[in-house]
Amino acid sequence: MTDRGADPESDALRQRLLAAVLELLERHHGIGSRAERAPRWLMARLETAFDRLLDAVRPHPDAALRAEDVSRAIVELGRDPERLAELADLVRIGETCFFRDAPQWLALRDRVVPRLMQRERVRALSVGCSTGEETWTLAMLLAEAARSGQSHGVVGMDRSEAALSTAREGIYPEQSARSVPAELAARYLERHENALAEPLVRVSDELRSQVRFVPRNATSGLPPGSYEIIICKNLLIYFSEHAGARLAAELVKSLSEGGVLLVARSEVARLRALGYRAETIAPGVSLFTG
Repeated sequence: MTDRGADPESDALRQRLLAAVLELLERHHGIGSRAERAPRWLMARLETAFDRLLDAVRPHPDAALRAEDVSRAIVELGRDPERLAELADLVRIGETCFFRDAPQWLALRDRVVPRLMQRERVRALSVGCSTGEETWTLAMLLAEAARSGQSHGVVGMDRSEAALSTAREGIYPEQSARSVPAELAARYLERHENALAEPLVRVSDELRSQVRFVPRNATSGLPPGSYEIIICKNLLIYFSEHAGARLAAELVKSLSEGGVLLVARSEVARLRALGYRAETIAPGVSLFTG
């Protein structure tokens, strides 16, 4: 992050505002540093979002940052949950697609889902589902293994209404489904025609009947009930030490007996450090159990 009028005083003011933004994001969205130090990739994203906040604070881009501007910005940001949510969205922006990290999903399909689908009811939860590709992927695995008349379904949750709107629509660029196994793509995805002739796929009606999406911030807790499968990938990496530990406890608590939690590979060590035991079901693929 650069400021064309940078000097020691304005740099100190920027750091004061940045610290306040971090505190608000941690308090309301769980985003923050671990061990009192935010990782570089998080700071890089935060600084991009911070530049937009500075533009709103200063009367024009070349104006020097003033102490009264910083104080006013901190107060206003604390009173404006929508603006704070916009900053959280900018920090959390990331790539998602169907069957992202395919070895994890294939291990889940081959080693776990068949066993869980012997139960009368199977409920699954996708936490921080963003635009829904992860949720639909999970729904494919359950539908493929379901027995006739069995009760099963998937709930996708995310704090972003805009992302959930895309998820509910269930229409995606064809490229985002490139990792879906051919037999699943043939059954659950169909080509979607559009005026721009852009290659798109649409989730089948069969799958739609098994999935619902709910707006919910993970820092406010999970939807009530117990779940046989919970997927929470690439969300804990944004959370501070305290917020991450609280979410991890909520995830494990929400598992049914014998239920499983799948997180991103990079997040496994964090849960292990919190005392949760992981089972390795395939090379490089670990699950936490209820």
